[in-house]
Amino acid sequence: MGVFSYKGLDREGNEVKGVVEAASPASAYSILKKRGIFPYEIVEEREGGGRRQISLPFSRRKLPNNKELIVFLRTLSTLLAAGIPIVDAVESFAESEESKHLTVFYKQVAAYLKEGESLRSALEKAGIKDRIILALVASGEKSALLPENLNTAALILERREELKGKLIQALVYPAVLLTVAAGVVIFMLTVVIPKIVVIYKSAKLSLPTSTKIVIAVSKVLRENYPLLVGALAATLTTLFILSKKKKRLVDRLKLKTPVVGKILRDIELQRFTETLGNLLSSGLPMIEAIETAAETVKNSYIREELKRTTEEIKRGESLHSTLKKLNIFPRVVIQLVEAGERSGELPKMLEKASNYLKTEIEFKLQSLTSLLEPVTMLILGLIIGFIVYALLLPIVTISTIRAI
Repeated sequence: MGVFSYKGLDREGNEVKGVVEAASPASAYSILKKRGIFPYEIVEEREGGGRRQISLPFSRRKLPNNKELIVFLRTLSTLLAAGIPIVDAVESFAESEESKHLTVFYKQVAAYLKEGESLRSALEKAGIKDRIILALVASGEKSALLPENLNTAALILERREELKGKLIQALVYPAVLLTVAAGVVIFMLTVVIPKIVVIYKSAKLSLPTSTKIVIAVSKVLRENYPLLVGALAATLTTLFILSKKKKRLVDRLKLKTPVVGKILRDIELQRFTETLGNLLSSGLPMIEAIETAAETVKNSYIREELKRTTEEIKRGESLHSTLKKLNIFPRVVIQLVEAGERSGELPKMLEKASNYLKTEIEFKLQSLTSLLEPVTMLILGLIIGFIVYALLLPIVTISTIRAI
């Protein structure tokens, strides 16, 4: 049996701590849950005075989402600017919060602050892994500009959510249209056509090629659908595994995809330039700011290329020249960065570059959406039209023969 010290919350939301004996960290967690205690920290007490912090993946603790973090960071910024002590400010969130997972999060941050941890350390230990938020908080604590930096972090998250919303909005209609149309085609092939084939057989007609093709596709779909579903699942699984093992190659191929590739590239570069500008405005050194801003980029190829620029900057190269060598930034962005370096207003120029890319993304998304809708309708119209034509052709032939 091992000995574990813990910190957590009881059913009333009060902070509790103590010691429990258990065979393993998971067993300790289960015992505490049965006692009505939700632990957010478990430490194994070893013989000789040693201690080991236990991570709690088995607790499945829910963390604040981006929208909840935006409210937290912005409100905390206001409270600190008004002169309220940071522990009191964080505890005030827990007192007024009804959501259980947020109450746990706020009380956990407050507990770490009471132990003398910095806000950056407290947020990280409470489960926040976003390097941008942590870097801005750390910079704010060092420069005594914490309220301003908290507000900046909230603004970055807010713009991320705004861009994500626009992406979803642009793709919802084509996705729904494709789903409904695919459902209609599958219904016709699996339900309607088999019933019409019976009529053809009873009339003993000589079927045209188009009708034979549609009937053959219907037969394959009905008789081999488990095999087709399995093949589709295997293909998707293979592609998923390849995308993980060859992530850099796959991410690079994504950027070369017609139309969509440029949108994906601009999204990543907009996120990078906006974050880099905010980090530099907050007082972070250039190298640290680039490395941190690069972490916001999800495309592994672009992320690695951006991180590689720090080596050249350390050797005295300018930012705009190193970015130009990557051949992924639009010319306008490079010119804005160059102007910022020459004028000493790099953060301001990076913000302009970010706004330029944001405008480009919105324009390209709008163009893509307006292109997808008619193209999707045309393709689906041709498919459904061909099926209807193939089914009606023998019936029209019967009517013509009888009329003669």
